[in-house]
Amino acid sequence: MAVAAKQKTITSAPPKSSLAGTIPTKKLTKEQLFKTHEGHIKTQNATQAPNGPRAVKQPNVAEAYPASTKSIKDLDIIPLSELSVETHHCGKGLIVKVASPPYIGAGAVSIVEDQWGNVDKLAIYNQGDSAILSGVPEGCIVAVKEPYYVQNGAENDFMICVDHSSDVILLRFTDPIIPEPLRLGPLLKSAAEWRTAGDQAFLERDFPTAVFCYTEALEGLEDELFKAPVYTKRAGVNLLLGRYDAAKSDALASSTGAPTDWKAYYNAGRAAYGLCEYATSKSYLDEALKLNSKVADVQKEYERVQARVQEEETGNYDFTAMHASLSPTNVHIDAGSFLANTRVADSGFHGRGLFAASPLKAGDLVYVEKATLMPNQYDPARASAALYTLMVRQLCDNPSLADTVLKLFPGQLPYERTGAEGTLVDGVPVVDVFMVEGIRTKNCFSSPLSTYDDTKPTYNSARMAKGLWAHSSLMNHSCVPNTMRSFVGDMLICRATRDVREGEELFQQYVPVQTLVDVRNKEFEEGWGFECRCGLCEGERRSGEERLKKRKEAVLALEKFLDKKPAVSNGKGTIIVPDATIRTVDKMMRQLEELHEAEVYESLPRLTLVYPCNWLVDAHRAKKQWGKVVKYSLKVLRNFGFNAVPRDDDPAKLTVDWDPREIYTQSGEVSLMAVHVVASLRRLAEAYAALGHKELAERCVEAAKFGYTMVTGFSEDVDALGQ
Repeated sequence: MAVAAKQKTITSAPPKSSLAGTIPTKKLTKEQLFKTHEGHIKTQNATQAPNGPRAVKQPNVAEAYPASTKSIKDLDIIPLSELSVETHHCGKGLIVKVASPPYIGAGAVSIVEDQWGNVDKLAIYNQGDSAILSGVPEGCIVAVKEPYYVQNGAENDFMICVDHSSDVILLRFTDPIIPEPLRLGPLLKSAAEWRTAGDQAFLERDFPTAVFCYTEALEGLEDELFKAPVYTKRAGVNLLLGRYDAAKSDALASSTGAPTDWKAYYNAGRAAYGLCEYATSKSYLDEALKLNSKVADVQKEYERVQARVQEEETGNYDFTAMHASLSPTNVHIDAGSFLANTRVADSGFHGRGLFAASPLKAGDLVYVEKATLMPNQYDPARASAALYTLMVRQLCDNPSLADTVLKLFPGQLPYERTGAEGTLVDGVPVVDVFMVEGIRTKNCFSSPLSTYDDTKPTYNSARMAKGLWAHSSLMNHSCVPNTMRSFVGDMLICRATRDVREGEELFQQYVPVQTLVDVRNKEFEEGWGFECRCGLCEGERRSGEERLKKRKEAVLALEKFLDKKPAVSNGKGTIIVPDATIRTVDKMMRQLEELHEAEVYESLPRLTLVYPCNWLVDAHRAKKQWGKVVKYSLKVLRNFGFNAVPRDDDPAKLTVDWDPREIYTQSGEVSLMAVHVVASLRRLAEAYAALGHKELAERCVEAAKFGYTMVTGFSEDVDALGQ
């Protein structure tokens, strides 16, 4: 997520233990290690739920260390006995044999042995389900690059902790770097045997092993014609694993120039589709159809990708159908991203930003973006961990994502970026998990299943997923932005909230803004390391410290009073507020109004007044005092900065010329669109209708529908807001 201005200082690492930097003099014996490990395995087998969610080790950025960017061949291989506690062994490496089955928890813990007979524990974290290293089998040989050694809690108990997924490499059994004492030789003798083993693993649905076996088979084949069917098989397995980069490469490698190459282009097209590279997918499927136009699956896939390309080019979507397709188990919409109305450029605030590529009218689609990464996890306790895990594993499985994801702002790390993040070293992409976590925290969005449903009174707003929309993350923050985002599943819809000039920078709210300038800027400073310089914040800073203090006191007093004066039901479902309470709130609100200097707030939102005004609207509405409902509803609109609203609060004197539909285009650049604006327009419509202003009421309804489209992304059904 792009940010503005000041940067936060680097968080200092926690104090190290007394053993830090020393080689332990006492460690668990080999027998003790194996006995303890076997106990963990027995407990795991007895208690682990089948197909249950796997635990995740959440990274602590304050304890971060960089991912290795060196090849194992360029490192000095050391014995396990030379590892120092709480030390990142730069320039060093380990080559070890896995001597036990893995214990699966937040990572995979195994007992390992080096060529000198030393044993220790190895904990491997952040491996995807598509990787053998997520539960490395006994007997495999692994290389650990620039290992980090830690105490494991108990006395004399230590382990090698591999946080970065790219810091551990599964070695082929014939790799010449393996020391002679650990060398087992090939388990199978011929490419045909490896291919058969891959077929068997596939039938057993052990897809990572199938990929490994097919890779060994390919290494043993020299004739390209014999390699082609193995590439085809490996491409198919990689498609099942979601390893689309590898699947595309394998599919194209399986091409031999024969008419049967339609299969190669078909698989390449499916892989490109999985990467959301729809134009590329279409080109491969074009080739598949040229070679064989009779295959129904190819034709079906081609029609599907044509729809995605059209969405990308035109921005035409059936949002209603997309919303109807949603369910708690189906949140990933099959749709493309429309980004043509925006461009990326350097921002005057900080780093990069998004700018309008053409003029936009209030309500226009600015862009529609499919999530770069979003897990189907709406449990708030798990959503962040689920997104972090997905980001790391997808960056491992599909290295091409690095160009999109790793360029985003990660906040401050206690070390410099190497610039090699995402590049291939020893055949795997360098993935720095601490950087990934920084990118997640600074760039992710919380999203409901749909914003339309989230506005309904019956919706559980606590159920929010976390997702990464890389294009949206480039947009800078403003408390009074010119766009508004909404969600339908994993699709983010961005609409203009007022007219936008070509070349104008586009802004969004990172979080709903706090009413007081110092409170909200403290949140921005702590969360993203910047001080907001939007029109509202800069304007409010012209107000003196003494006025700010008095406004705080007045707000707290008003909230405290309302907490002590609960409304009373009339027994018929309507809440009735005593007149004395209404008069007191009105008086306190006017006092708060007077604390907003005219020279500062003439054209600015007055956010501290929104809550008491809305409270008074509801109180007078319950009593059917429609003139007062109009008065305070208009105040709500003005307090949101919509200055194209009549100042005369007497509904009898309002001219029929006022068109509430124009508030979005005639209120300047410091108005704040929110669902409360839509609700106020509905209240106005109700009050005007009751007062006999039918035409004005209809205009308010139309203005509410128009505003609701901005809020929800697509719907005009303002009745969803309830009464």
